[in-house]
Amino acid sequence: MARITLCMIVRDEAALLPGCLASVRGAVDEMVIVDTGSTDATRDLGRQAGARMFDFAWNDDFAAARNESLRHASGEWVLVLDADERLGPGSAARLRAALKRAQFDCGMLRMHTAARLDARVEDVVSGRDCASEVWLAPRLLRNTDGLTFVDAIHENVTPWLRRRGHGMGGTDVDIVHLGATREIVDGKGKTDRNIRMLRARLERDPGDVVAYGYLAYEYLRSGAIDDAHETTARGWECIASRTRESPSIQRLATARAHVQIRRRRYADARETIRVATRIEGDNPELSYLMAYAFEYEALDTTDPAQRADLFATACDGYRASLSFGERRFSQSVACGFDSWIRLGTVELQRGRPVEAMAAFSAALAARPDATAAHLGRAEATLELGDTAAALSLIEPLLGSSPDAWTLAASAAETLGRSDELKLFVRKALTLSAKGFLEPHRRSRLRGLVAALA
Repeated sequence: MARITLCMIVRDEAALLPGCLASVRGAVDEMVIVDTGSTDATRDLGRQAGARMFDFAWNDDFAAARNESLRHASGEWVLVLDADERLGPGSAARLRAALKRAQFDCGMLRMHTAARLDARVEDVVSGRDCASEVWLAPRLLRNTDGLTFVDAIHENVTPWLRRRGHGMGGTDVDIVHLGATREIVDGKGKTDRNIRMLRARLERDPGDVVAYGYLAYEYLRSGAIDDAHETTARGWECIASRTRESPSIQRLATARAHVQIRRRRYADARETIRVATRIEGDNPELSYLMAYAFEYEALDTTDPAQRADLFATACDGYRASLSFGERRFSQSVACGFDSWIRLGTVELQRGRPVEAMAAFSAALAARPDATAAHLGRAEATLELGDTAAALSLIEPLLGSSPDAWTLAASAAETLGRSDELKLFVRKALTLSAKGFLEPHRRSRLRGLVAALA
């Protein structure tokens, strides 16, 4: 039976490392952990769990640290994890089964992003506490032929894979990622670190389209839209010189489309997506973003006929993204659940509450605790004329949501409860500075305010 080595790099991970190592028990034959300068109990905890611990002086190069871990791995296969990750339930048997039939050099594992730091692994894998769509991560590597990581940040084994020529294959194994939760991102200063390191990477290689994509998304997450725009513009200039061996432009293209949509350049965003589709092939994220551009152009137009056409086209696009079903992609992460939410929201604005209800119900089947889907279902129920049922759905959602208070005010107006209408409108106005989940509800609130004037 092929042996598996867990390879990790860590620093000051005493809080998270034990959970990670507990999750791989029985799934790996040895654990190699490279510590890059911990000042807490990380080293002791690793040794107590049975890991072989090695020190490595941090030099702002994740690939170098990863390669140090590979240097000590004796297994025929390497499993790569970080301390803020956990293997999903049943992984030991599934990993062994995957290796028995492996025709690949790089096994892709399903990555689930936790919505909360204290979420149970089972709930994240089931979708109940998952913050985004599932995507495929290259984490199971054949330890042969000079396996080596490259790139100081967002390290990868692409040159090694190309040389081997055997490519990637899917596995029935799940990873839960806790590190995207706000507590960890803010607490470890990940955004500032990533921006600094990505800038340095681009100074070394100004034609690195992958780095431009990663950097643009860091800027988008931090709200620096102008920096994201400049980054995607510079990166896009590089794709003209790409070859068949060039890396994927998916991340750069989707970041560029997001920036263009935010800057209300909808036609430009669609052209970006068309170029990406010609190069990358069709996938759910590109279909999703095409629909998203049509939806937001519809919201931006005052012509009723044009708006109706744009909304109809957006619905077709969201259905196209859903047509990929359960297929997972290594580069595509925005599809499935998000498409159901967007489809339902657009159908509401088209005056089609039955179709909207079906979309929101599908979203809730995938993620039962999704507030956006619960609000959409309540709004669809309201539009279908069942005001009492709508109110019962809205009540548990009120909290600090201007969307929910606006829907409650609409229900009160329908029922002729003027005192409640005034109270709910005031509450929605007070909370509106926090922002609405859906822009059309701000318009609904304006209509209610006008009716009270």
